[in-house]
Formats: sequence, structure tokens, C-alpha cells
Amino acid sequence: MLVVVASVSGAPGVSTAALGLAALWPGRPGLLVEADPCGGVVAARFAVRQEPGLAALAAAARHGLPSGGPAQFVQSLPVGVHAVVGPGAAETAAGAVSVLAAQPEAVAGLAPVVVVDAGRLYPGSPAHGLLRRVDALVLVTAGGTEHLDHVDTRLAALRASLRTRGVGLAVAGKTRYTSEEISGRFGVPVWAHLPSDRWGAAGLCGRMSGPAWTRTRLAQALRALAATLAARARPAPRAVLEVVR
Repeated sequence: MLVVVASVSGAPGVSTAALGLAALWPGRPGLLVEADPCGGVVAARFAVRQEPGLAALAAAARHGLPSGGPAQFVQSLPVGVHAVVGPGAAETAAGAVSVLAAQPEAVAGLAPVVVVDAGRLYPGSPAHGLLRRVDALVLVTAGGTEHLDHVDTRLAALRASLRTRGVGLAVAGKTRYTSEEISGRFGVPVWAHLPSDRWGAAGLCGRMSGPAWTRTRLAQALRALAATLAARARPAPRAVLEVVR
């Protein structure tokens, strides 16, 4: 299953949500692929190297992935998830994302569940190519009127890019609108409300160690979102690359 987490404006917590989804996926963690063309943040937040990571994976993908699978490009994060981390430099990140987005089936085949942090899906973002294969697109948005208006202006174009109807919203922070009002306006479900939770965010941003973050309100919301998305999963193909054997 390929899940893309993104926003259309601002910085409502896409990286935090994507990491939490991968870590809390039912049964076993998913693989996080940090494919934000504006540059990655995971390596800096968790004090890991930028390589092996997305740039090396993209370089290998130009000639077909090695027979050993993606394991050589993956790093283990303290929150209990494996990740292909993105480079911090926007130019390098955008180039790597362009290469991988041209091969969405290969990205989807990296693991049984791949959660992609696509950053902001601005018009012309190289990450748009991934939408041709995505099983679920999670648009993270703040709940204010101006942020929802931005979703309104971009949603039709994004839905036209999808091969399925699998798009939903994750509303971050407080909002004066109900889920029914938001869903009724956009014609897509509100899959989650992500609370403002400094402890949960601290665990997913590398500022707090240990498993305590998994008991926070944010973790509970992300665990429920992961379960909702997992229920949409198609039967997995028999031949699939495992990240860790």
C-alpha cells in the first residue's frame, strides 16, 4: 500500500503526521520515505546521516533497484520505524523526488506499506507523479478558514491526478467547523483530527526519547488514522520487497 501525506499550503505538520502513521501502522510499522522536494527534516531532527537515503535510492533507481532491495538506503529511527531520509538541500531533494516520482510502482514496491512525506503539493511539485499509483492521499491542513480555502482551490486538480478516490483530510489543531461541515464542503472525508499536543509532537520531532509519545493524544489520533487507511488496503502482491528480513 502506498500512502502519500502532504499539504497544499503552510506547514501544518506533514512530516510529523507521516512519521507517526508509519510508526503506528497496524501489525508492523510501515516504511517512511521522505520525499519533500523542498528538503528533508528527519535526519536533522533525529541526528542521523542524510545518506544512505533518498538521493542514493534515486541514483540507484535510474538503473533499476539493486537485487538486495531497499535495505541499503534505509535507516532506523528511535521512534521504531525505518526511513529513507531526504537530503536537506532543496535542489538535491527535488532532483531525487523527480526521479522516484517517475517510477511510482517502484516506490510502492519498496515495502508492504510505504508512507511518503511529500511536503507541500504546490502546482508543479515533482511529487505529483506519485499520485498515479497512490492508494490513499492524506491532505493535512490547519482548520482555519484561510487554510481550508487553500484546500478548496487545489482539491479538484489533485483528485484529477489520482487513480482512485482515496483522498481524505487530516485537520490539525482547533477548528470551528465540524467534520460533517468540512466533508460536505469538499466532498471528501475527514479521516482524522490531529490535536495540538506538544508531547506527542516532541516524540515525533526527536525532542523526546522513549516510548511515552505513543500514549499521547496525537499518537492516539494517528493510530486511529492508520487503522482507517489500513482498512482500505488492497490485497498485497505476492512478490514484494521486504525492508528487513
